[in-house]
Amino acid sequence: MIKRQQTYRRILGKVRTLYEISERLMGSPEEADGFGDAGCPGNAGGFGNADSRENADGCEKLTSLYVMAPVMCMYVAWVLREARAAGTKRLYFLARDGYSMYETARVFCEKKGISIECRYLYCSRYAWRGAEYHLLGEESLSYICLGGIDVNFRKLMFRAGLTDREGKEIAALTGMAEDYEKPLTYRRLKELRTLLAACKPFMDKMTRKSRHAYPLVTGYLRQEGLLEPVPWALVDSGWTGSMQKSLQHLLDSAGYEGKAEGYYFGMYEYPRGMNPDTYHCWYFSPADGLRRKAYFSNSLFECIFSSPEGMTTGYEKRDGLYCPVLEKRWNPNREKIIAATGYLKRYAEGLSERAGEGTDPSDFPVQKQKKIASALLKNFMGRPSPEEAREFGSYVFCDDVIGEGDQKAAAELTPEQIRENWLLYKTAGYLKKNGSRVRESAWLEGSMMGAGMDAAGLWHCALSRYALYLRKRMRDLLKHING
Repeated sequence: MIKRQQTYRRILGKVRTLYEISERLMGSPEEADGFGDAGCPGNAGGFGNADSRENADGCEKLTSLYVMAPVMCMYVAWVLREARAAGTKRLYFLARDGYSMYETARVFCEKKGISIECRYLYCSRYAWRGAEYHLLGEESLSYICLGGIDVNFRKLMFRAGLTDREGKEIAALTGMAEDYEKPLTYRRLKELRTLLAACKPFMDKMTRKSRHAYPLVTGYLRQEGLLEPVPWALVDSGWTGSMQKSLQHLLDSAGYEGKAEGYYFGMYEYPRGMNPDTYHCWYFSPADGLRRKAYFSNSLFECIFSSPEGMTTGYEKRDGLYCPVLEKRWNPNREKIIAATGYLKRYAEGLSERAGEGTDPSDFPVQKQKKIASALLKNFMGRPSPEEAREFGSYVFCDDVIGEGDQKAAAELTPEQIRENWLLYKTAGYLKKNGSRVRESAWLEGSMMGAGMDAAGLWHCALSRYALYLRKRMRDLLKHING
């Protein structure tokens, strides 16, 4: 890790304040930093002795202090600066990706005397969409039949709010009983969307459950002040912006006359029908940051920057208050998240305690912030060291809205399975009408290093993303031209 630390030092050295905070905290004993036992996660990465566990902790600490904390602090400082300039009085940080952002913002606001109210909003795509389905009708199937890693028919039914028994009933009606647990190709998901739209028992069950969830969701939103005449905005990781769209739809149906605004780490696309001007992006947007997207893993980002609690599955009313209902299990990465959040808060405190010009990350131009963040994240996510791939690849990841289907962020794939994810192999697979589903990884670069493949081949991962995002950009351009 010495070589890796030198790389990060060289990048951070371009901003003296960031560099000095990283150096000071990296040299501090764990106990003095106040992390306690939370800084020593369990043996999730497969390490079998104290020496290897110490190496794992050292890898986590180094990457947290030289990469993730500086990047997160730059982003949150930008959010606060933009929010103040816009006259925003309240920021809602969305669970769970917004947890680290929320903790960082609280430190900045308290230490720097920033008069913006920060609130943590318990929510999830599953909870909000479930209440929205009856308002959307058949359009809700665009969410239910969305692709992902190892999506099967059972997951589609759970996304719709159906029980396992109800899901099997619908499977029998649609000819999917024997393939209930079988992973679905993207082509098959498109076909199922048509089948489900024509299945009246399914649409009736989904609508009934959605109507039941609706007053609980809108009651919670009203209770948390989202219908108040106070200038507010959301803060989240981003990616597709569907949470803001669902929220706007739910608030509109409850009589809200304002427009939701959101600050996001990055956006790959804007939701159809939404005003792009209400989505404020930092690291990349649908129209820019192609190179940054190519060396970025949003899945790994979500693993690291999450919250310890379980997913919000819905809401209930207790003693006159609307309360979130959380998954009974903790986040499987809980111990690692607690440790990483500890490093992040100490880093934010270190920045806040310094006085003078250039001590606030928002003091230097946004383009310079992005350039530094890009260099850090490109090395960590796009060109990981074996130690980083092993340690951060062991984070548990789930890409489904129902919080199910846990797997390692860097899935254990064979070299052949990895090559099937490369551009030429995928292109050939798409041309086959009955092509089988490719085994995917949330962090393919980590999987490559874990499989012992030559690091020189990592460019294949970036090339595949370049092609993906260029295709999206061309599609959006054609839509704009055609009106």
